[in-house]
Amino acid sequence: MLKVIPLIAGSPADAVEAPAPNPLSGVPVTHVWRQFVHPRGAVNAGVWDCSAGSFEIASHPSHEMCAILEGGAVIEHPDGSRLSLGPGDCILIPKGAHTVWHIERYVKKTFICCFTQE
Repeated sequence: MLKVIPLIAGSPADAVEAPAPNPLSGVPVTHVWRQFVHPRGAVNAGVWDCSAGSFEIASHPSHEMCAILEGGAVIEHPDGSRLSLGPGDCILIPKGAHTVWHIERYVKKTFICCFTQE
């Protein structure tokens, strides 16, 4: 039977704590609570958070839609433009996007990642 799945940090899920990738400043640590993983791995969804610091993602591995729940972040693009995010903001990160995340104190978001065979 298929049921609606709440995306709530701390609910039964695959939980992972790890340093943020490619740290640039501080010691950002991430937590991921995956509440849904498609049987073929094409889609996963859950909650992610990160402590203060900056880190770089040279090529985002999936198309990702996320909504900020708490805290905030500034996303920097290679051209130097910046996007400030706070609670209630929702964004789409295209697969392959190069971003630098700047987190002053803390950020928490829900996410849905779609992995394509492009």
